[in-house]
Amino acid sequence: MKRTIRSQRLPGQVTPLQQGFTLLEVMVAAGVLSIGLLGLAGLSGMSLGKNVDANDMTRVTNIAADMAERIQSNRQRVLDYHNTNTGVACAQNVSTQRMALGDCTQWQTLVANSGLAGANGVVTAARLDPDPTANPVTMNRFLVTITVSWQTMRTDVSTARTKTAVFTSIVSPE
Repeated sequence: MKRTIRSQRLPGQVTPLQQGFTLLEVMVAAGVLSIGLLGLAGLSGMSLGKNVDANDMTRVTNIAADMAERIQSNRQRVLDYHNTNTGVACAQNVSTQRMALGDCTQWQTLVANSGLAGANGVVTAARLDPDPTANPVTMNRFLVTITVSWQTMRTDVSTARTKTAVFTSIVSPE
């Protein structure tokens, strides 16, 4: 007589063929999770870099808008602002170009205290219409170009790169 011995399994017990399969599943899940977290960390770093660039661009836009508003408020003397450069002393004459000189000095201070590394602002103004003394019916418009340059540090290498923003506007006296 042949006797067969059967082992009784309790509910929840693993058969010998299934042992270790759960450990393999956990290891695969941990690998997939770690790859996802590494991708998320990379995106986080790129997002931070773009946020810094956007912050710099906001500052630059405010600096340029400040000078554009100063020129608009002195629109009868637009050419007094030509060749204004924050990197050098203001070129305006204290007796004949008093308002433009004050605007240049204040703009130099604003650019210097902007928090942008190596910031420099330049204003150029050019007459668009022929000389109004020869032809008084022209509109006497001026093209004003405000250029702001600054340096930023790249996150992947330790070298600085120069960025430049150019703003143009047409100004005409009232």
